[in-house]
Amino acid sequence: MKKLTVILILIMFSNNFFGQHSTLTSNYLLNIFSINPAYAGQRRALDMTLFYRKQWLGATGTPQTASVLGSLEIKPKNLSVGFQYVNDNIGFTNTSTFKLAFSYRVKIDRTRKIAFGIMPGYQRKFYDYRKLRTTTSGDAAFELNTPVINTFISSAGIFYYSKKMYVGISSPELLNLSGGNPSVELNLIAGYIIKLNDQVVLKPSVLVRAIKNSPTQIDINLTAYFNEDLGVGLAYRNRDAIVAYFDWVIDKKFKVGYAYDYSVGAIRKYNSGSHEIMLNYFFGKLSHAPSPRFF
Repeated sequence: MKKLTVILILIMFSNNFFGQHSTLTSNYLLNIFSINPAYAGQRRALDMTLFYRKQWLGATGTPQTASVLGSLEIKPKNLSVGFQYVNDNIGFTNTSTFKLAFSYRVKIDRTRKIAFGIMPGYQRKFYDYRKLRTTTSGDAAFELNTPVINTFISSAGIFYYSKKMYVGISSPELLNLSGGNPSVELNLIAGYIIKLNDQVVLKPSVLVRAIKNSPTQIDINLTAYFNEDLGVGLAYRNRDAIVAYFDWVIDKKFKVGYAYDYSVGAIRKYNSGSHEIMLNYFFGKLSHAPSPRFF
């Protein structure tokens, strides 16, 4: 009970006094489309991904997120579509979001391209008070759920890349028609490919997330790829966690990923870390896969 109380206090404190960052999965490095709609269709043929994240294991009512996303290129060439469905549970709050993505790539020269994306969507949120333990049994105020909140939201992004590097900027919520006026969150992501030899490639990368009235969150990552089949890496997320992760490609089409977050923030005493798994399948011909496959 003490663990739950501390977590709920932290959650309420962040809701009342600070802007809130959007839901983030540590495996975003394995599919940038999860945070930037301009990345949709980068692998040309249908590319499907499943994520599941259980945060702050060992405490009650902590966040858990499940999502499915997919994208592919359609005609005319360089136009892509995609979708994302995310179900996010934390305490007695349940949020479901469905978005459709549209992106278009522009060729700058033989090695450089830039893509633009927009992702309108629908969000459904409700609070299940029946999950709460009240001091007075039979309190009618907590026997029913609150009215469901339905709203239209929209995301957007830009993604610039060459064979050796990428830079992207996006916002998960540029528009919200719920009647509120949320602060706009901006995500900046960048990475660079360093080929050590034919078997080993390094990819340093960074993600910066900024929103008004909230501390800036920075992920610093270093991933090593071996024979283009196995990737292992470490990341540091300031004020939050140290992350260890890997992804393994099987038969060039099926990819499995796992990430473990070790908390380093104020809540570290009350949990044993966060776990996340990812499954990805590429339905197209191998000749359609990006070169290199490191982003």
